[in-house]
Amino acid sequence: MNKKIEQLIHDIKENEHQLAGKTVTAGFDGFIDNIVKVIKNKTNDGNIYFENINEFGAYITQKSGAGFSLESEGIHTKIGGNMPIMSNAMGMLGVKVNCIGALSHPQFASLSSNCKLYSFTGPGTATAYEFSDGKMMIAQMDVLNNFGWQQIKDVIGVHTILHLFAEADAACMLNWSEIDASTDIWKGILQDIMPLCKNLGKMPLIFIDLSDFSKRSGDSVKEMIDMLKQFSRFTKIILSLNKNEAKMMAAVLHLENSSEDIAVQGKKILTALGVAYLLLHSSQEAILFAGENLYQEKSFFIVNPFISTGAGDNFNAGFLAAWLLQLQPPQCLLFANAVAALYMLTGKSPGIHGLAAALQGQQIQLNN
Repeated sequence: MNKKIEQLIHDIKENEHQLAGKTVTAGFDGFIDNIVKVIKNKTNDGNIYFENINEFGAYITQKSGAGFSLESEGIHTKIGGNMPIMSNAMGMLGVKVNCIGALSHPQFASLSSNCKLYSFTGPGTATAYEFSDGKMMIAQMDVLNNFGWQQIKDVIGVHTILHLFAEADAACMLNWSEIDASTDIWKGILQDIMPLCKNLGKMPLIFIDLSDFSKRSGDSVKEMIDMLKQFSRFTKIILSLNKNEAKMMAAVLHLENSSEDIAVQGKKILTALGVAYLLLHSSQEAILFAGENLYQEKSFFIVNPFISTGAGDNFNAGFLAAWLLQLQPPQCLLFANAVAALYMLTGKSPGIHGLAAALQGQQIQLNN
């Protein structure tokens, strides 16, 4: 067995009891996801699906100028949104999670018992079209987009929100890209919550995952970047980006250079944004930038993933849980990769004992 994996198993067993003493507050989305596959052909032996996004895209391009119809096959319905999925994954690992979001739907009763819900409206809905090389998400946001910071304060109460932030080891602000009112919510937290946390001497670490911000205007992205810098004046920030989001961020910051590898580009993004930590992840590897230090670990190889939607959220949950346990940065990356891999393999966020057992039994293997 790989020595890094042996050390990770040891660290998990030595420190797992500490997770029950950790608390995270997370917000502010909530979706119901319908996971589907797109049918290409029907045969007597069953359905044949579009294998990958390239094949599906080529088919649609060929139909340009003419109407066409396709049929999808439902795989299952599940909780969705970055916050609920990441919160559930952290809860399954043993972390106590306060969830502030669009959670007024019975489906969210399936979240880990370690998750306490603070709902301000009903969820959005999303259809996730699954392919072997990724997914396409189409969301309907009507209800969720009607709520901003004032409405959240009116429903939940500013004193409750302050308590949830001040008493947390970490606060997760997730899915800025998908929620129209995200900027308004962030401004509200900067104005109403962070100064009071500072006065109380109780300042959580902040973990941020923006999600795909390609459809956001350049001005809104620049405003978000300015707010990142404002948050950094209060506390340390971990910013998590996938490979595509890192490229988009580099372009916004005018750092894009195709000749540079991700390590060089990541360092420039970290410096330009002024956050304490930059976490980059892809299907091949995970990288953490911390000051002048760079840590890099390979992902685990999954031949036939059961699901890919939510893998990034499980990665984030694993990383933050390991970080709160104060594991060394390489171990945090391995832990995160293992949580994501086991989720992709089984379709379920692993518990801490299941994760250790899967690593011990070599149920998942590192990429070569």
